[in-house]
Formats: sequence, C-alpha cells, structure tokens
Amino acid sequence: MDFHLLGPLEVLDDGVPVPLGGVIRRGALAHLLIHANSVVATSSLLATLWPGDTPLTARKMLQNAVRDLRRTLACEPGSQGGAVLVTDAPGYRLRVDPDAVDLLRFRQAVERGQAEIAAGTHESAARVLREALGLWRGAPLADLVEDGFAWPELSAWENSRLNALEDLFEAELACGRHHAVLGELHSVAAAEPTRERLICQLMLALYRCGRQTEALAAYRHFRVELVDRFGLEPTPGMQQLERAILAHAPELDPPRRTGPVEVTPVPGPGAEPVREAPPQARAGLTAVGGRASRPRRFNEFTVEHKQVSLVWARYGLEGHGHDPASVQDALREAEWVVREESARFGGTMAQADGPVFSVLFGHPETSEDDAARAVRAAFAIRDRSTGRGTGPAALGADPAGLHVVVVTGDAYLLSRPGEGDTAPRVMGEAADRCFRLLALAPQGQVRVCEVTRRASEPDIAYHVGPEPPDGWEAVRVRRQRHGTHGQNGAHGTEPLRAAGPREWRPAAAAEDLAAHPAAVTAVVR
Repeated sequence: MDFHLLGPLEVLDDGVPVPLGGVIRRGALAHLLIHANSVVATSSLLATLWPGDTPLTARKMLQNAVRDLRRTLACEPGSQGGAVLVTDAPGYRLRVDPDAVDLLRFRQAVERGQAEIAAGTHESAARVLREALGLWRGAPLADLVEDGFAWPELSAWENSRLNALEDLFEAELACGRHHAVLGELHSVAAAEPTRERLICQLMLALYRCGRQTEALAAYRHFRVELVDRFGLEPTPGMQQLERAILAHAPELDPPRRTGPVEVTPVPGPGAEPVREAPPQARAGLTAVGGRASRPRRFNEFTVEHKQVSLVWARYGLEGHGHDPASVQDALREAEWVVREESARFGGTMAQADGPVFSVLFGHPETSEDDAARAVRAAFAIRDRSTGRGTGPAALGADPAGLHVVVVTGDAYLLSRPGEGDTAPRVMGEAADRCFRLLALAPQGQVRVCEVTRRASEPDIAYHVGPEPPDGWEAVRVRRQRHGTHGQNGAHGTEPLRAAGPREWRPAAAAEDLAAHPAAVTAVVR
C-alpha cells in the first residue's frame, strides 16, 4: 500500500484507490500518518477530530474508526507493504514502511539532493530534487483542511517544499540552466515575494539571461516589499549581489556546458519537458565570430555613492493611442521642459525610463539647499507642463496624467569615464522610494518624502497634518534664495509663479512679497 499526504489524502493498493469511509476515519488516519511509527495519545486524536466541544460519545466513535481502519489496512497473508495499527498506551501507533508514505520519501529524497549539492554533483542533485518535488500533488491534506481539520505541521511541510525548490534552483543554476528554470523562478517568486534566497536566484537567472535591468528591478521590488511589511533591509549578501550585477562581476557568469538540456517543470508527472535553446539563440546576446559579445565590465564604469535629491516626473501618454511618432514627439517635448526647467535650479538630468524623467540635485557637488531647489524645480516642471506657469506648456504630453515627486536619500550614480555629457543612471534607496511614491502620488500635485520636507521646510510650505502614505504635498515657495544657480534677475518672480493660481492666498502672498521685494519690481515691469 502507498499512503499519500502531499495532496488530498489517498491510499493506493497496487495503484488502486482504497475507500477510506467518512471524515472521522480519514481524519484519524491522517493524524496517525503524520506521526507514523510513533505513539499518538488518544487525547491528541480527540483534540484533532473535535477541536471544539468533544461529544460524550467521542471515544466510542474513535474506537469504531480505529476498528474500521484496521480492517481497511489489513493485507492479504504473505503480502508486503501494508500498515499495522496497534494499541500502544496511551493511544495508538501506526506501523508503516517509510517508503510507503510520500511525505517520508520526500524528506529522504531532499536529504539526498542536499548531500549531492554539498558534494558538488549538481546534475544528480537536480534529478533527485525534481523527483522529490514530483511527489507533491497539491496542498497537503487539502480535502481534510477543507473539512475543517488543522495541523500545525502543514505549514512546516510547505516551507520544506519551498526550501527544496530553492535547492533545486541552486542545482540547476550551477548546471548553467538559467534559461530553462527562469519561468519556474518567476512563478514561485510571484507567490513568495519575501523569500530572499529565491529572489537572489531569480536575479542571478535574469542577469545570466542578459536581462540586467529586470534583475535590478527584482531587487528593488523585493526591498520595497521587505521594508513595507517588516521594516527590514535586505541582508548584506543580497546587497552585494546587487552591486555585483551593477558591476557585471565575472563571478556571476554561468558555468560552461554544451548542448540543449531537457528540464521537467515542477511539480512532477505529466508535465511537458522544457527544452532550453542553444546559446546562439538566446535573447540579449550578439554572436560575434562564434562567441557571444560580453557586457561592459565594472572598470568601465564609475560608481558614486552619495546623498542626492531626486525629482521624478511621469507624463501620461494615454491621449496618443498607438501612434509611435506621436508618442515620440510628446516625450521629446516633455524632456525639453524637464531639462530646461531643472537647469534653472541647478539640476542634472539622469537617465530616463520611458515617460518617467529623472533630475538629480547634489551632483556633482552637494549643497545644503539641494532639497529646496529640487522642490522648486518640481513646481516649475509641473506648472509649465500643465500651462499654469508663464512659460509655454508642453502640450504634447497629457497634463492630466502628470505625477511629480521629490525624494532625498542615498543613491548609487553610475556613469562612464570620459562620457561627461552622458546622463548618469540612478540606483539605490532614493530610486526605490521614488518608485513607491510615484505609484501613490495624486496627479497634478508635487509630493515629497519626509526627508525632503524637513530639509526644505524653511523655503517650501506644506500642508499641515500627519505624514500621509503618499507623501507630503508641497504647496508653495515661502522664500527665494538669491545668488544661487542664477536665481535672481529674470527669475525674481519665481516665488509668485511656483505657487500657481490654485494656491493663491493673500497672507502667503504678503509673506512672499515682504521677503522678496525684487519680485514686486519684476511684476511691475
């Protein structure tokens, strides 16, 4: 007989399902199998079968279930592989061959696979672990859980399955089968977004498939999830992996192997094999002289780690349909507005990502007013893009879909030596927070993080109240700094322009005019 717990409870006799009877009998058998070859107290069985109020006839009902199970599990004389249910004070013991229980076979196979990994025989490890995971037919004891039974062991079993999956992916990656397992990694990572080892394996597989940007995005998404749920940062090992991906570190290169390899997806039987494409057909690699061209190495980049203020502006493109020329024109106009307005406040354009434009303040030199200048630039970008300012509006973009945020924090700035005009790429904590804030920020407003608000509050007015989850709303400019980045003369009216007509308040205007008499002269002229 074979006993299956890794899915709905099932007993097979020479491959034929054995009828198990009612829910009490099936629940008792499952509990005895969970503790196979160990004594199970009668009180433990009663608590499992009747977790609430135990009926007066519970012991009699249990005795009847045990009697029926003994009949069901009895083998023909001389046959092998059956189970014997014996009375053993203070309860019962189910004697069964470990090879007859799928849970016990799974544990033994996982131990063998882990030993193969430790020995460096990854091909054998991958084969053993796939066979082990193929024993799973669904959620453990799913039918009984649906009937209201609960065993704390089930969550531990599920965790063991995930650990085995991670061991399998480790073995497959060590065999150079990153393309073959990438789909499985994506699926499991989507269901388990906070398992660090799993996300590291996904990052490595993506990187080896030539998808560096997606590998870094996987790290950012994991970090945001970890911070939001638990207030924790990734471990130093995972942070080191991110830096290695940024640097195209040679140790991340896959091991060499030849020929296509078939990999059976998890879980097991009946799944179609996945055939990995030969190296010449893989996306993201360009064959040159019979060899794949290699990415740039770390020594071709400079990486600077510092605190900066970032302005991110995302433009809506919904009004342009599927016309590539129209979208391109809209993005070109939007980029011009962002570049021109941010330059007035000393900002540096960073690399854009589609309709999201990024501006750096604090690069190459850090200044105490970086955050304030970043917020003023955000005002100017918003007002000009939506036609609220005095300059021409960027009519090619959709003003109703404009979102602008400002974040101050640590960042990695990547640039190539000798290419001073090339916009740097921004990675790290500040970029992660921009992603999160941009997803929440209401359109048409300027939203900032807490660090930016504190640093810029002498210059910028904010709505009063507890910190909102979508960032602080910047309302208007309190005062204008003079003699910095050209902020005088022609731009003396900026305190009046930045606030826009919606935020006009007599008291605020009086405060601004008293602090900036030059603005009055500019308006009169």
